[in-house]
Amino acid sequence: METLTEAAKNAYTDNDNRKYDEQVKKTLAIKIFLAHILKDCLEEFKDCDPNDIAEKYIEGEPEISVEATHQNENEIIKGMDREDEIVRYDILFYVYAPTLSGTVKLIINLEAQQDYYPGYPLLKRAVYYCSRLISSQYNKEFTNSKYGNIKKVVSIWVCSEAPKDKQNTITRFSMREQNIVGRAKYNFSDYDLLDVVMVCLGGRNDENYKGAIKLLDTITSVDFSHSERIDIIKNDFNIAITKFIEDEVTTMCNLSYGIERKAKNEGKAEGRAEGIIENLTNNIKALMETGQYTFDSAFNILKAPEDKYSLIKKMVLGMQ
Repeated sequence: METLTEAAKNAYTDNDNRKYDEQVKKTLAIKIFLAHILKDCLEEFKDCDPNDIAEKYIEGEPEISVEATHQNENEIIKGMDREDEIVRYDILFYVYAPTLSGTVKLIINLEAQQDYYPGYPLLKRAVYYCSRLISSQYNKEFTNSKYGNIKKVVSIWVCSEAPKDKQNTITRFSMREQNIVGRAKYNFSDYDLLDVVMVCLGGRNDENYKGAIKLLDTITSVDFSHSERIDIIKNDFNIAITKFIEDEVTTMCNLSYGIERKAKNEGKAEGRAEGIIENLTNNIKALMETGQYTFDSAFNILKAPEDKYSLIKKMVLGMQ
């Protein structure tokens, strides 16, 4: 059973991580950052200038999930439905993709995902999100049987702790036409309604560490100082550092610094605790080897912690 101290520590840790996750979403939802992500992840924007994407093509302000202030209160929702009975989206927004005949409206979902193995395949969850975003358009984007008005949906997943074989990769999953019998041709826009994009971050000594991958790593990683983040954002991506961006990046840095420092302190404390246990184990064994002490008497003489009885006994007996 978890002790009160352990429960409190975990509560503080969870709270810190929750604040950090929320700040990651707020920072990723900055339009110019989204623009760079769209440019590198979607075919529709590969030839666009990020500033044009941010200023001309992203509609309004992206919606970000906001935690309820009361335990039983539903999450605050504005604009599009970012939450239904099952799905809660991190970031959701409309964007207009330029085409030869004008622009095409898309619905973009961006998810910041830390755990790559949550107990189910992330790809299946991403496809499910897309499916819900399509079905939820009824009575919003189309009514009755006017399925021609359905908007394409794209779910982009930023995986900050990806396995090594997927690090520094961007992979897009789309619906594609495949002739089985004959050579029939269909209008691509009629079935191009669902894309999933997996952006997997990783090591920095890699030829793929550039573009959106580098920008996302700079934004989400706890390894960068404030000045390093600002320098990369400004100089590598030619992004003007407004006061808003400065403030959001500063908040990110403060939260990441706190988490990193706490992890280091906890690591040191655990290291010291392990050293104490190892010394007690060796001393108990030495007393027992004299033939004058049993394990229990040696344990009591050395005033070893009661909650470590089983662990130390197992270690001592394993050494004999």
